[in-house]
This record gives sequence, structure tokens and C-alpha cells, in this order.
Amino acid sequence: METGRRLFLSSIVFTLVPVKGLFAGRQRQGPVHRVPQIPDASVPDGPLSEEPPAPRRDPQELLKENQKNLRRNADRLLQLAQELKEEADKTERTSVLSLSLVHKAEEVEKLAKQIKGLARAA
Repeated sequence: METGRRLFLSSIVFTLVPVKGLFAGRQRQGPVHRVPQIPDASVPDGPLSEEPPAPRRDPQELLKENQKNLRRNADRLLQLAQELKEEADKTERTSVLSLSLVHKAEEVEKLAKQIKGLARAA
């Protein structure tokens, strides 16, 4: 009975493998016909229809803002790390961690990644 199942399954596999090859090899051949775009007559052509480009920000201003965010995040990271240490010191059993301790550790990790991104951008 076991060999009958194997024979049946192997025959199905061997018959479906070439069929898969037929469908996989089938790709769209020939030129792709595209419909030409008709210009919209409701919008007038010319300089009035275009929006002015957004003004570029001063790179020095961006760096100052980035540095300010970096310092603020570093201060917050220090505060979270101190809170994490205090909470870890309060934990008496080593086999059980509190849920708030895990959440604080995740928040520290997230903030550290943000600081890393800001430092790389500078």
C-alpha cells in the first residue's frame, strides 16, 4: 500500500513539472501597444500651470536642527538608561523580568537607533 502511494505521488510530480515549465517560460512577446496620452485642454500650458519649486533649506540650518535633535535624544536616552538601571536593581528574582523593564529596554533601543541615524546624517 505504501509503495502505491509513492508511485501515485511521484507520477503526479513528474507530470506537473513539465507543465510548470510551460507556464514559467510563457512571457509576453512582441511589441507592447501603448495608448498615446491626450493632453488635458482644461489646464493651460506655459509657466502659469507649473508650481514653483519648493525652496531649498540652508544646509547649515539643517545641521543645527539635526544637532539639536541629537542632543535632546541623547539626554532622553541617558534618562531612560538610568530609569532602566534603577528598575533592574529593584528586581529581586533573576528568573523573572518585569514587563515594564522589557518595555523600557525596547524604548532605549529604539531611541539609540534614532540617535545613530541622526549621527550618520550629520
